[in-house]
Amino acid sequence: MRKILEECIVVAGEMQGDNFLAKSRDRNYAPHVRIHREVTPEGLEIVYMHDEDTDYMEGMNSAGIGIVNAALLVGNDEKAVKGKVKSKDGEIMKKSLECSSLQDCIKTLVSHNGGIKGHTIVGNEKVIYTIEMTSQHNPIIKKMKSPEEKPTIRTNHGIDHSGAGYTPNRKPDDYISSKIRQATAEVQIAGVDNIENIAPALTVPRFESDSNYNMSRRTDNMRTRSQCAMNLGKKHFHFYYFPDECEYMGHEDHTPDGHKKQIKINVIKYNKPKNIEN
Repeated sequence: MRKILEECIVVAGEMQGDNFLAKSRDRNYAPHVRIHREVTPEGLEIVYMHDEDTDYMEGMNSAGIGIVNAALLVGNDEKAVKGKVKSKDGEIMKKSLECSSLQDCIKTLVSHNGGIKGHTIVGNEKVIYTIEMTSQHNPIIKKMKSPEEKPTIRTNHGIDHSGAGYTPNRKPDDYISSKIRQATAEVQIAGVDNIENIAPALTVPRFESDSNYNMSRRTDNMRTRSQCAMNLGKKHFHFYYFPDECEYMGHEDHTPDGHKKQIKINVIKYNKPKNIEN
């Protein structure tokens, strides 16, 4: 089985008074994705996307906490990811979303089952943090400064750890792609004034259609399959998918009868009218 490749763009900031997180999800396979809504025994509502091929998950909860992640593979990590193996990162994400406090959520992200690897951005309506961690690098946790002035954007090269992810020496072509996608996203997001338009802005091509430098990629090796955007203040979860690249399996509500929904789910199929699921 061929090695699974995972690359993404993750974005965080403030827009129109609300903190937000967003992500473009790139894969070299077409995932089967389902949206789930659950309630913990403590009454905390969780909404998350679930990749049924690898068991990866990410999303937000009714405390207004959201999490997104981009891969930062190093050294032998790449050789170890073979085929559609189950992702332990998804289980860490799910466990973290069961926390009602941001402090407990961050502690879980960096400690549960070895901690989640890569660029992780986690926040609520008041504050956003970045976490950079790999199998060879301890977590560096930083509070995002002035999110209303300049969004934070991460791709697949290290920021706080120079040896993390793609590097000029180890993967020069992929490093250049990661840097260009980050810089292009910064320009695109600067022109957006509505959280619902962030993900679509990351699909705008700036290079040839099959270029690895595009934010939304259509190469032989990597393709953008889906996106998400979370309004942490209003508790809105937006999921965008490309029907030819991702098999959307629907939305499952596991909450008990009579439960008052606290997070609004909005599913958008590109090239089709919006399909809103309340």
